[in-house]
Amino acid sequence: MATDAASLEAASVRRDPIVQATPFFYGWVMLGVAMFTQYCTSPGQTYGVALFNKYIATTLATATFQQAHPGEAVVLSKELIDAEMVTVTTAYLWGTILAAFPVPWIGALADRWGLRKTIAAIVALFGVACMFMSQVQGFYTLFIGFLAIRTLGQGSLTLLATNTADMWFQRKLGFANGIRNLSAPIAFGTFPIITIFLINTLGWQQAYIALGLGVWLIMFPILIFIYRNQPEEIGQLPDGDKHVVREDGQKHDPGKMFLLPQLGLGDAMMTHSFWIVLSFMTMWAMVGTALMFMVVPYIESRGLTEDDAQVVFLTMAVSMATCQFFGGILADRFQLNYLLAIGSIMLGIGVLTYLAIDSVIMAGVYGLTFGMAQGVSSAGSNSLLARYYGRAHLGKIKGFQMMSIVAGSAAGPFLMTQGKELLGNYDKVLWLFATMFLVQAVACFFATPPAERKEIADPHSQSNLPNVNHGTSPFTGPPSGNQPQPVVQAAD
Repeated sequence: MATDAASLEAASVRRDPIVQATPFFYGWVMLGVAMFTQYCTSPGQTYGVALFNKYIATTLATATFQQAHPGEAVVLSKELIDAEMVTVTTAYLWGTILAAFPVPWIGALADRWGLRKTIAAIVALFGVACMFMSQVQGFYTLFIGFLAIRTLGQGSLTLLATNTADMWFQRKLGFANGIRNLSAPIAFGTFPIITIFLINTLGWQQAYIALGLGVWLIMFPILIFIYRNQPEEIGQLPDGDKHVVREDGQKHDPGKMFLLPQLGLGDAMMTHSFWIVLSFMTMWAMVGTALMFMVVPYIESRGLTEDDAQVVFLTMAVSMATCQFFGGILADRFQLNYLLAIGSIMLGIGVLTYLAIDSVIMAGVYGLTFGMAQGVSSAGSNSLLARYYGRAHLGKIKGFQMMSIVAGSAAGPFLMTQGKELLGNYDKVLWLFATMFLVQAVACFFATPPAERKEIADPHSQSNLPNVNHGTSPFTGPPSGNQPQPVVQAAD
């Protein structure tokens, strides 16, 4: 005899006072948690690491001078500092490249352990990695430090933050991700201010220790008191749906859409859409990181100053935040492959505006254009894997994608600088980047959902879900905190 769903939900809530005290769907609380988690990746992101580069290079240059001239007063030349900056960028490059490889394993671990335990482990290690960065003394320790903060921050914690929202929403996932994505421009605009204050007040080494402690102080209380793996473990359904009775007298369970076939990584790799989306995300990471990493020397080569780069950061943060939010709403109403194609076209246009920078106004136009392009691209990509392949093996699938994204972001600056050397200037490299995005846009039109998941992936089909004979293939694999539990499946 099936257990009554309302009784199960009430029993679960009674056992969880935090949920009981929440007068609305708990997924909205978890959406805020995902935003805090994403913000805490900042010490491992490019915009966070870049703030320390010149201080680390100066420290390494001082150590080099003292080794070469013991007992003498330290006198640092520009050449010596530039040489150590090469050490910093080389360590960062290789640290970021190798940071890509452990991420799929972290995703698989989240599928097995559940997100809560996995995030706790990553947060603990990430705090230690930030503190280790305060002790770097040469290339090898710097490489280990960059490898650690890029693996744990940019790769693993970012992956787990996005998966957190995916566990709680399906039909409203685009809107939810539109809200969650606001954490990126918020961090982009505020984290540098906080970090610069810490560096000026404490020094760069103590600032890294403070950031590690800050990550712990924010995340551990959230994980202990607030975090829940998925709605099923507290008797709720994704999107806050309820078991209701239809006009024909049959009980409609919105959760049935989550019993559609759940594809594993191997199954996903057999679909053409997986590889199209992977190439799009990797290309976006590669080019976007290259443009951001080189923005200061590039605009200086165009007659602008380093201070003028602030216009790019400000306009990009505002336009990205706006388009990510409204793009998330569009993701619930339009086919995701169309949004990807439009985003790819806009990214190509953004590259061309980068090429056209010759004044502060054009720098602002670039920031607005590329920020809008990234907002639309995020709207199309953030919800896609969960809708196309399901939640059961999402950690492993997204982990594989994140590995490619991290590798692309590492290769971008290197390819842009080497392309300049081979082709003679930045212009030809940028035209090549823009052409790549336009070709990619054509491919994105064919990134359609797998046939067995089309009902939930296509927003035009979701309105008919109650009248459709859904597949009921259960989640497979060992039980974990990221898989719907039998409590909801038995509620029919």
